[in-house]
Amino acid sequence: MKYLFKTLLTLIIIFFSIKFLFFLFDDGHQIGYNVKNFHVKETLQTKENNNYYFELTNDKLKINFQINKNYKKAEKIITKIYHKKIDSYQCVLPVFKGNTILTDVMCLNKNTITYAHDINNKQVQKYVKNLKQKNYDINNYNDQAKAKKLSNSQTIYEDNLLENHYIAMETYKGLNLFNNTIGSVKIFDEDVYKKPLSVFTGKYYLVADYKEKYSFKNFTLINIINGNKTNIRSYDDISFDSYIQGVVDNDIYLFDKDAQTQYKISIKYESVEKVADKNNLKYYNGKWMAMSLSDALNNKKFNNNYSDKIKGYDKVDKIGDKTGYYYLYKKQNNKYQVFKADIQNPKLKTYLFETTSLDSIIYLDGVIYYLNGNSFYYYTNNGSRKILTNSELEFNSDISFGVYKK
Repeated sequence: MKYLFKTLLTLIIIFFSIKFLFFLFDDGHQIGYNVKNFHVKETLQTKENNNYYFELTNDKLKINFQINKNYKKAEKIITKIYHKKIDSYQCVLPVFKGNTILTDVMCLNKNTITYAHDINNKQVQKYVKNLKQKNYDINNYNDQAKAKKLSNSQTIYEDNLLENHYIAMETYKGLNLFNNTIGSVKIFDEDVYKKPLSVFTGKYYLVADYKEKYSFKNFTLINIINGNKTNIRSYDDISFDSYIQGVVDNDIYLFDKDAQTQYKISIKYESVEKVADKNNLKYYNGKWMAMSLSDALNNKKFNNNYSDKIKGYDKVDKIGDKTGYYYLYKKQNNKYQVFKADIQNPKLKTYLFETTSLDSIIYLDGVIYYLNGNSFYYYTNNGSRKILTNSELEFNSDISFGVYKK
């Protein structure tokens, strides 16, 4: 009897151990189920940020979207779907386990989804107000932060600063830093209005020695978390007729047009290394390839998020691998309309925001920082939030920003 009990206990332990191992190494699932009159196709990819991708289908529409939330590999996480046709829109609100709402009401018109908070339609707004009794509140998607004036030219919205996000903005003498406290770092004694040989990467800002006139040997490196300064010195004189090509693995690449030489500036080793002459130049757009001297002399920059999957846009960035988004930029008048499309189904796009600068875009763990006019914003699933306004941004498009998440 005692032997039988030990054997049974051993088998139970083995059974649950195997079950645990299957759970541990399971990389997701793909299932289908019905919620009211909708069929839901649910795909979970645990290897990429616990990404749930959904396709909702009924006899009137098909809509797809994705969320990143750890439901511990749970299945059938959509429990309710509210749907209403309003004018030319088909509006859908999914509700998740725990009666949780993780996205604004999605209103489909042709091949474009627009969130309810971006739609100026009285009937749509009336409908979403009535959803308040369903645990939905459109105010969660509207910016309600109060302005705090720092100077005659600058205003900040402190309530919108994200925890552990460190923001730096170039000034004419150095940097302004925004996080738990607001500070500044002085680099130059005199105003420098344009600093093309400067770049943000990770928690660092690198800038050439603009105290010199024609060439230089020194870079200043700033840690934007604490404002600490370091000097990085080149053995060679570098011409100001150079440009920053881009950043790969935190190494900064610079091309000197006068010397026709490509340099790598290493933050880790605080060094400047000559990596190629005019015959061996390299270009990076997700992978390394040869670069012609003509392209280098024409200021061709690296594009780490480059994608040619979708045509007809001024810029297309891909963030993610099997899951994630394509971000699509389309110029209209003096601004760019920004959309996202699921990697799993790029035919359906979702409108996000407008920007005046393609060079200001920063992707950081699901948050998109961008510039629009003289204001700096970020975008999340809860919509856009204004961080600061500075009148100088309206007159000087060369002022740049960096953001680091600790």
